Order: sequence, then structure tokens, then C-alpha cells
Amino acid sequence: MGDSAGRGTSPLSSQLDESSLRRLDDADERLRAVLGQTEGILIEMDEVGRCLAVWARSDALLAAPQSTMLGRTLEDILGQEIARPMVERVARVVATGHFDRFEYAMEVESGRRWFCAEVLSVSSRPSVTFLIRDITLQKTLELRLIQADRLAALGTLAASVAHEVSNPLSYISANLNFVQSGLGEMKKVLRGEGSSADLASLALTLEECTEALDEARQGTQRLTHVTRDLKTYARGEDAIEGSADVQQALSRSISMAMGTIKMRARLVNRLREVPPVRGSEERLGQVFLNLLLNAAQAIPEGTPDRHMVEVSLDVDASWVVAEVRDTGAGIAPEHLPRIFDPFFSTKPVGVGTGLGLSICHSIVKGVGGDIRVESTVGQGTCFRVLLPVRDPPAPPAPEGD
Repeated sequence: MGDSAGRGTSPLSSQLDESSLRRLDDADERLRAVLGQTEGILIEMDEVGRCLAVWARSDALLAAPQSTMLGRTLEDILGQEIARPMVERVARVVATGHFDRFEYAMEVESGRRWFCAEVLSVSSRPSVTFLIRDITLQKTLELRLIQADRLAALGTLAASVAHEVSNPLSYISANLNFVQSGLGEMKKVLRGEGSSADLASLALTLEECTEALDEARQGTQRLTHVTRDLKTYARGEDAIEGSADVQQALSRSISMAMGTIKMRARLVNRLREVPPVRGSEERLGQVFLNLLLNAAQAIPEGTPDRHMVEVSLDVDASWVVAEVRDTGAGIAPEHLPRIFDPFFSTKPVGVGTGLGLSICHSIVKGVGGDIRVESTVGQGTCFRVLLPVRDPPAPPAPEGD
């Protein structure tokens, strides 16, 4: 064989070409072996989300067979709804060169699975590499811990919730008894059995019964709100990506925690309208309820006029900032680095699970946010939760003070 100029191909050149091909094949096999041991998937994509190369042990964890993915876009393979946020991330990584990491759930050949994707820029050309790991077991355990913490918080709230329910029930019952008595009097008058004084007071009795029914209706609305908030909180959600109303999530959490707070402190509510954020409203409600209960439990009962729990919402560039501040005992400096560790707690034995703040940290980090704390012993604590605005894509979180 020769080239176009008639020059022959040397045996050494052929050997080098064959050696290079063998090394490439060996490298490819080693890569597949490593990915196979870790259940990992490696995908290279261009800036529009078109698959240029795929490495995986089998098709079981892929949305489509490997042989059909090459040359196709994510939208072709996954559909527009799932693919759109991924394509946005790919374009952002190509444009900025910054590493990205996110979690998602998807139906594959082996069923519904959770994955963690790490996206790296390939500097030599406008493409990215996706390193994808199956985290279904980890996610299942995490969801169970979140549910356990949710139920533990409900246990903490049991006494105050019982009070919140019994109060409206009491005046519903009292007002209905009053209406029943009033209706009895009106029946007598209408049947002609009452006196002239009874007849004269008929209009007043009717007005009082109307007012009593209105108060009973308000009581049922209060009960509806309490049970709705409990149901929403206890149910929870699996979704991490989505659009959440932070003001609503915080308002519901305040409503649930108010029975505990008011025995210890005044509530200062500085909520305002803010843009929707990434995440699940129910999960964010769990974060805020944990922070509110922690704030209340840091303050002794019996002196609510001397203490305060302040809740505020603000916007900082592409971030919504929620703060929960208290005037309680504060956290010792040596404990601050560990407060987000699982099972770490400074509360007395039997109070809390030691999971609350760890789960708050996990939920907030899971949607690309951050949670920070400042505390002074004897003066109080402030937890600051930073959540990325749903649109536009958020830049890196601002640095702490």
C-alpha cells in the first residue's frame, strides 16, 4: 500500500498505528470496567446536548440503548420537559467552564432511579462530559430520614396543635349551642307560644344567632387551615426540582409553629413577596419549621415579652434570602462547626432527634442553595437560607461575611 504520492507505508508506521489503536481499545475497556464496577455512566455532549460518546456497563440504567443515543439530542431521547433544564446546564458549563452538579429522577429499563450528574467542561472543544452515578439507594435512605424527621417534628408540635384545634372547637360548640337555644325561642314565638316581649326580641335573637353562626364558620376555617397545613407537611414530596413559593412555605410553617413560639417569644413577621425558587414547597416548609422550632426551643418558656423570634424574606441578586433569628441562648463557638452533622445535638436527651439541621442542610444543598448560621452565646442565633431564584439561572452564592 502506498500514499497518493506513491510513497510506501513503512512497517514501523503500520506497527505504530496498530499499537495506538490497541492502546485506545485497552483504555476504552479499562474505562468500561471502572464504570461497570461503580454503576457509572460517562456521556460526552456538545453545546446543544447532542450525544457524541457514551460509556456504560449496560443499557439498564440508560434512558435508551447506547447504540441509539449517538448523534441524538437529549430532547430526542428524554423529551422536552426533562431535557430542557439539562440542556440549559450544558450550555452554561460550555459558556463558563464552571463545574456543575445536580440530581434527578428518571424512568429507565430497570425502573425509576435517582441519579447524580457531574458536568465538566472539555476545554479543547465546545463540549461537556457527564459523569453520572446511580444514587437510588442513598436517595431512598435520605427520603426515609427526612420522613422520620418530619414525624419527629409533628410529635414536638402535638401539644400546641392540640391547643390550636381545641380552641376553635370550643367556640364552635358554644356558638352552635347558642344557636340551638335561639332557634328554640324563635319556634315558640312563631307558633304563638311566646309573650309579647319574646316577639319584640325576635329580631335581636335572629341577629345574635347569625353572629354566632359566623363565629362558628370562622372556627371551622381555622380548623381547616390547621389540618391542611399538617396534611401538607406530613405528606411531603419527592421532587427536588420545581418552582416553590417561599413566602407561602414560610407562612405555613409559622402557622404550625406558632403555638410553640407564643409561649416563649413574640413573633416579628417581616415576610414580603419574593420570586419563586427552585425546590419543593413542602420540603422547604420542613426546613423552615425545623428552624422555627429550634429558635423557640432556644428560649425558655414563660417570658414571651422579653424574647423575640424574627422571620424575614429578602432578595439578593438571583437569590432569595430567608432568615430566622432568635434572642435565645445562642450556640457555643466550639459547636458551630458541627451543627449540621447528623445526630449532633446540644438539646437535652429526649428533645429532638439530632437530624433536623442535618436534613435542613441536605434539602437546601439539594436545590443548589446554601444555609449559614451566626450565633453569640447569650444573645441569640440567626439562620440564613439562600435559595436560587427559579429563573434566571443563579450565579454562585454570595460569599459569607
